[in-house]
Amino acid sequence: MAVAEQKPTSIQSRIPLLRRSTEITPIDQFFRQQIRRVPIIQQETWILSISGLVENPVPLTYQDLQTLPTTELACTLSCIGNPLGGRWIGDAVWSGAALSSIFERADVSSDAPYLHFLCADGYATSLRLEQLSDALLAFEMNGRMLTPEHGFPARVIVPGLYGYKMPKWIQKIELSNEPLIGYWEGRGWSADGAVQTTAAIFNPHHGEAVSGIVTLSGIAYAGSRRVTQVEISVDGGAWMPAPISASTPHRWTSWQIDLVPPAPGEYLIKVRATDSDGFTQSERASAKPFPNGAGGLHSVVVRVANA
Repeated sequence: MAVAEQKPTSIQSRIPLLRRSTEITPIDQFFRQQIRRVPIIQQETWILSISGLVENPVPLTYQDLQTLPTTELACTLSCIGNPLGGRWIGDAVWSGAALSSIFERADVSSDAPYLHFLCADGYATSLRLEQLSDALLAFEMNGRMLTPEHGFPARVIVPGLYGYKMPKWIQKIELSNEPLIGYWEGRGWSADGAVQTTAAIFNPHHGEAVSGIVTLSGIAYAGSRRVTQVEISVDGGAWMPAPISASTPHRWTSWQIDLVPPAPGEYLIKVRATDSDGFTQSERASAKPFPNGAGGLHSVVVRVANA
């Protein structure tokens, strides 16, 4: 296939599906997962305790949380179990208190490199203090109070990590000199939780019949790194750069390219991303999500009815 001449029109106006996928994700369309039923928590009685290796144990009520300086963070959240090209990924603007300011109140000991997060549904995970420099204890999502499904009254947002390291329905934060083997970590998933660089084709879908100029589009995400390049390959041919939207750390970026098929038939399209550390995705990486998140390359087959 040849690359079609790029037209000066926006991704949003040309690809409605991609527009819905790469703008801020509406709350009712944002993926969610939990290990048990969503707990019912009353705002008036909720208390977050911060204890362990701290000089000043801090109990925070919901009202206390509202009085803390509010920080806003736009951040993509992806499930570590998301398969290549999967939809367990979304982008939102989160608002809440910086965890660093809460730790200052508690006067965290220098002998406490680990935080244990314990939640109302029985979920637990552990993070290193050094991973939390930009983390939020969020109570709003896209300008609205967190819904019960997304963690009301408060959840942790940690840029650059997978969703299982951003626990919901927080009740206790315990500072410790030892890591905690959390729910998913105890089942063999990564203890670190760092997002792997990935790219996905959202349009057209696998097996979709198309005709004329084929517009390929999708997203790329590199966690705490920027996406610097997205490339596509057709039927094992040379990699071609695809234009990308503005790229920042912690958020996904969109890409789009028009291709002109030389003849009717089936075409295998692959996509790969390069991040600001210089890493480029490779087929040598495992495409299975377990245990570190899906690597490898996403691909689709498109059926061109007429050229």
